[in-house]
Amino acid sequence: MNLEQDAIVRIRSLNKTFTGRAGKVTALDGIDLDIRRGEIFGIIGLSGAGKSTLVRCINFLEKPTAGTVTVDGQELGSLSKKQLLEARRSMGMIFQQFNLLQQRTALQNICFPLEIAGTSKADAEKRAKELLEIVGLSDRAGNYPSQLSGGQQQRVAIARAIITRPCVLLADEPTAGLDPVSAADVLALFDSLHECGHTIVLITHDPAAAPRATRRLRLENGVLFNIQ
Repeated sequence: MNLEQDAIVRIRSLNKTFTGRAGKVTALDGIDLDIRRGEIFGIIGLSGAGKSTLVRCINFLEKPTAGTVTVDGQELGSLSKKQLLEARRSMGMIFQQFNLLQQRTALQNICFPLEIAGTSKADAEKRAKELLEIVGLSDRAGNYPSQLSGGQQQRVAIARAIITRPCVLLADEPTAGLDPVSAADVLALFDSLHECGHTIVLITHDPAAAPRATRRLRLENGVLFNIQ
């Protein structure tokens, strides 16, 4: 297998610096990375290592200072604003804080990306109900986030992230703050999604989550290292 040809995400010479009162801080330093289609790719590191910055550079929520990011054949830095918005829709994002809309039910939260894309309400709800079944929350469709546990909220967030059938899922510390049982449920869901062919980039410092990855690299002070 040619890894470069099979890569869904290709990163070359990526750098990200921030300028503050203390001067320039290098968050990412010379990142070269290929992520294959259909794998769970783990990026492991302690808090402050640059993991969240890296995942935000993958979908260009943070614009790199230098280097290129190519996702599904599109070099993101070369896209117009409209094209970049379209490209981001092909990347599902799962956050540590869930980021659910508190005034919307579980079903309505999951429908939201399709509503933005102009899908009819009936079609969006049909797809959302299918995903509620997949994540094991069919009986919680009408519940608001405040009526759900942390693990249930994260499963709703995962369903929302995959409703547009993205080419890659970016999961930024998805089990942080969850109790062990809820974290195990979320990780088991990732296993199921992987078996269905989803590509998942798993950003974590959770020792229980890391072994789920089919490949892993360690990020330390903005530099990637192979895990021995």
